[in-house]
Amino acid sequence: MRDLLIVEQNNVVRYDDVSLSHLQETLADSRGLFWMDLEQITDEDAAFLSDFKEFGVHPLSVKACREVSTRPYSAVFPGHLFILLHVQEGPDAPPARLGCFLAPDYLVTVHATPLGFLQEVKDRIQRDAQLMRSTDQAVALIMQAIADRQDPLVAELAMEAIPPDHEVEARWIYERQRRLTDMIHLVKPQCDIVHSLYAGEKLSLQTEAAVQLQDAYYRFRNMADALTRTWEMLNDAAMAAQTKALRRIDASSRRLTFLVALLLPVLVIAVLLGIDDPMLSNLASPAVVGIGLAVSLLVAIALVLTARKQ
Repeated sequence: MRDLLIVEQNNVVRYDDVSLSHLQETLADSRGLFWMDLEQITDEDAAFLSDFKEFGVHPLSVKACREVSTRPYSAVFPGHLFILLHVQEGPDAPPARLGCFLAPDYLVTVHATPLGFLQEVKDRIQRDAQLMRSTDQAVALIMQAIADRQDPLVAELAMEAIPPDHEVEARWIYERQRRLTDMIHLVKPQCDIVHSLYAGEKLSLQTEAAVQLQDAYYRFRNMADALTRTWEMLNDAAMAAQTKALRRIDASSRRLTFLVALLLPVLVIAVLLGIDDPMLSNLASPAVVGIGLAVSLLVAIALVLTARKQ
């Protein structure tokens, strides 16, 4: 699906689900800024991005938008900047890839699944053309919309954490840390990329866009800090739970050792008294029992002392 917004002479013209032929004609006649949003990019769309004179994007960038395993990154190409982000829209939604091709006169966004925050940004620009006086302003609005979606998710993850002195199961801690780690891997690249946009030399930003990007950066950084603190707190809880488990195992082993030490003399005496052998019957039974009892007591004492030292 191809959506197109054209901002020309302070007016916004919007085309929803436009055909590729109509798209080519419209862009060829346009003299204003435009934002093309591609959902579920096809081979024809990929060829259009590479061949159309207004774009000429690198094929590897288009390929990165379509591959699931691609990590977030940004890269500078002649005439445009490419950004690839992973975005979390809801608590149960899988992370979505969002590719952005940014140039002074156009913005192209590419994603495989519907993204509600992009529709919200397009609706805002359609109501007020001043929000897209430059393409970098549109990118700033998108970054702020991503922060709006992820703020509640991060807050929920942070609130579910528990103090490290509470009794918790190791499996619960592991699951919580896994979810926190997944979110950290989303937010930290967002923070780094947005910082490179407004603090680097990749773009010549409008003042308003720079302020909006800076605000989005601090929001992403606060999210990353909150997630990291929560993860560290859970790590302390995991170490405390592990220590308690080791203490319980140690106490159980000491009790078992003490029990064996007590029962060993009884077992030895019982075995000696139960032996029916002609050679042993000729020996002095009290002497045999005494020797066995003495050896058993020495072994028991040695076991008890070893357990106490451990």
